[in-house]
Amino acid sequence: MALTQEGQRLTEANGLLQIRLAARAAGIGLSLWRELDPRNIDRSAIRWLAANTALASDFYTQSATTTATYIDRYRNAEGVGDTGPVVRPSFDAALTAQTLLIAGPFRVKNLVGSGMTGSQALAAARGGYAGMLRRQVMMGGRETIDLTAAQDEQAVGWRRVSDGHPCAFCAMLCSRGPVYRSRAQAGDDPVAGEGMRFHPHCGCHAELVYGSWKPSEQEQGYIDTYNRAAREANAAGYARTQESVLPRMRANGDFRDSPSVRNKTTQSTSDG
Repeated sequence: MALTQEGQRLTEANGLLQIRLAARAAGIGLSLWRELDPRNIDRSAIRWLAANTALASDFYTQSATTTATYIDRYRNAEGVGDTGPVVRPSFDAALTAQTLLIAGPFRVKNLVGSGMTGSQALAAARGGYAGMLRRQVMMGGRETIDLTAAQDEQAVGWRRVSDGHPCAFCAMLCSRGPVYRSRAQAGDDPVAGEGMRFHPHCGCHAELVYGSWKPSEQEQGYIDTYNRAAREANAAGYARTQESVLPRMRANGDFRDSPSVRNKTTQSTSDG
């Protein structure tokens, strides 16, 4: 966590703001979802894609701008002053359009091709599309941290910060602390470079780290769960890989994708 209580507060506030921005964008995106016509998906997708790419651009920029403001305040709170420029990323319209096209119209077409009706396909693809839009929006802030860290003279690196209820994969990445650096700096280091692997609906954000990192009580829990799962994998004759450790983390922990949590969600849904 941050060195100071004010730094911790600012990081938490920025994380909540990023989640709210993404939620607002997803809400608007879902209102645009009805513009897709499964009877003529290719034609209706033209206007739909233009509107959604513009939407993603607007909120991506807001995400980057609010994170840039946060970085200035955070540095002051941590007592490091001006240690390098705050670097804002450029919105990649072509990549975003391709991503949204795959999550939206292409997904609907594939589901129709598998036997669903048009309305069924729209309903089935809706949540996945909203998650991908949320991801594209939040990348504005995440990439601002990533690029700024590369130019920061004092930062050890940046760390992944959970939204408080991560999946096992996100908890594993959060447990590693400030090992992440700009993808350009990471080179062939797979650990340093994998911090930018954010999935749809992921609420993780990022924090620059100055000096030593001390995990919070919750983050220490992620570390302990990872270490226990890794020891179990080794005892079973497996190397420490995501394939061998993550299933054991899910079984040992109380993560979003753990059976215990999923069972509670299913039970709550059936009771309601």
